Amino acid sequence: MRNSDRLLIISISLLLVYFVVGILYPSLVSPFVVAYNFFLDASLVLGYPGALIISFIGNATILFPFPYIAVPFILGGITNEVTSVFVFDPWIIGLVAGFGAMLGEMTGYFIGYGGGHFIDPDQRNGFKEFIESHPKATPLVLWFLAATPIPDDILIVPLGAARYSWWKVAIPQFIGKTMFIMVIAWAGRIGLEFMGTLFGGTDPLSLLSRVIEVTVLLMVIFSIYLLARIDWGKLMTNANAPDKL
Repeated sequence: MRNSDRLLIISISLLLVYFVVGILYPSLVSPFVVAYNFFLDASLVLGYPGALIISFIGNATILFPFPYIAVPFILGGITNEVTSVFVFDPWIIGLVAGFGAMLGEMTGYFIGYGGGHFIDPDQRNGFKEFIESHPKATPLVLWFLAATPIPDDILIVPLGAARYSWWKVAIPQFIGKTMFIMVIAWAGRIGLEFMGTLFGGTDPLSLLSRVIEVTVLLMVIFSIYLLARIDWGKLMTNANAPDKL
């Protein structure tokens, strides 16, 4: 059995245990909700530094999605209760939180760099050969992942394992994360009041919330697993093979 298969089985088993415990004890608050509320309160008190901290933590979590984008969304729409003037600038939120998000993603890179032995050598070497043969495509893919909600770890961790240059990961990540968070912050300026009215009564302890949480975790786990199972050596061979007439 491959290392990636073992990690998949362990991850799913732990997730199922967590889901069953949540059903048997519905009053048990999700640790993700507790952590989120804590850091959300901290970010609202700290302002821009809080956006940096929560974005770092949100992107430093491997396999476990953390709803950090709620913070720039809220900060972007907060107004002074007396003057009704917006308190935070969405452009600055994007730059500060984008930098924190980039630093958080780099933890995945260094985990892959130091823990590459968990990935089969053939997979790791094939992936390294593939990215070296496509030097222009890799930064674009990194930027695209950073500028979208798609989990970046599916690519960043293997890049670390393949010893890809850290700055070639950091730069497109910073640009993409900054753009993405700026959009989120401006969306908060436009729709924070509406979203607060719409979701203000959501119960984080409901069965639906548990199902959504576990489903998102499963999607992230399978995304990373599928990337780890790609036969990069075979893919590299097919890419370099001459076209058949």
